[in-house]
Amino acid sequence: MPNRKDVRNPRSEYLLKKFEDVVRGKMPLPDGNTYNFISELNRLQRDILSILDIPLCWYEYDFLYDSS
Repeated sequence: MPNRKDVRNPRSEYLLKKFEDVVRGKMPLPDGNTYNFISELNRLQRDILSILDIPLCWYEYDFLYDSS
């Protein structure tokens, strides 16, 4: 690594920091409905989830904010 940091055993704080820009939102539409969204994960975030064996579908809006 260029910054000479050992990344073989990253601390959880560093991993979580990579997800601090993930945003959930609701946008009212002119017809009265609401559009719900969550920002797309970038390549590094997807790689981290893959290494941790966490399915990407767990970061989809329906999974995170299912009200049922």
